[in-house]
Amino acid sequence: MINYVIIDDEPSAIEVLQIHLNKIPSFSLKATFRDPIEGLEYLQENEVDLIFLDINMPKLSGLSFPKFLQKPPLIIFTTAYSEYALKSYELKAIDYLLKPIEFDRLLQATMKVQDTLNQNRGAKKSDSEVPSDSTEQTIFIKSGSEFHQLAIKNIKHIESEGNYVTFHSDKSPILARYKLSEVLDLLPPNQFVKIHRSNVVALKHIETVKSYCVVINGKEIPISSKYREEFFDLINRLAGKSDI
Repeated sequence: MINYVIIDDEPSAIEVLQIHLNKIPSFSLKATFRDPIEGLEYLQENEVDLIFLDINMPKLSGLSFPKFLQKPPLIIFTTAYSEYALKSYELKAIDYLLKPIEFDRLLQATMKVQDTLNQNRGAKKSDSEVPSDSTEQTIFIKSGSEFHQLAIKNIKHIESEGNYVTFHSDKSPILARYKLSEVLDLLPPNQFVKIHRSNVVALKHIETVKSYCVVINGKEIPISSKYREEFFDLINRLAGKSDI
């Protein structure tokens, strides 16, 4: 269970976050605060995994807030002003949500939180306590009115056409309205590589690499000239390894 607090001086903003987060069973609300000083006092006495933190607040800016905590939890900044995005990432926030916050965008942010916490918790345990594959990373894909949960390890390749992408895995293909660049933001960069403007492939599922294509599950996926040199540099570095 992931424990979180919301700190925002706008009651409506708190309400929207609560409505969205109530749809995610693994997240548990501990407290909400409209006064950042009260929120700070609570966090000095109580441990949580995550703060949803508004940037523009009276008394104390959200950007200054983490400086007053010895061990700040993960932070997702929320604001109506996009110009704060760069500053929030400089402070190593897990994500930055622009108001009004939509559920699918919030869901992407919570997936980052889950992945980060899983990695942090796994790092605290010895190898003998936790098998290397004990934590299965997943992503949620919005297709029409539905959300599909996919294990990252099962995604074989992703192809793009216009404003839509198709996820190919062990299950039926999933068509979703995303840009390929948005999909890459959701995936571990060391496991997936772009080989064509319309194709991203999972390194572990590549069966054969040819001069003009890769083969995955018997299907030839083209390598474009734009990405060929970088891709083959990667393959040459990985040559001889049993686990790509």
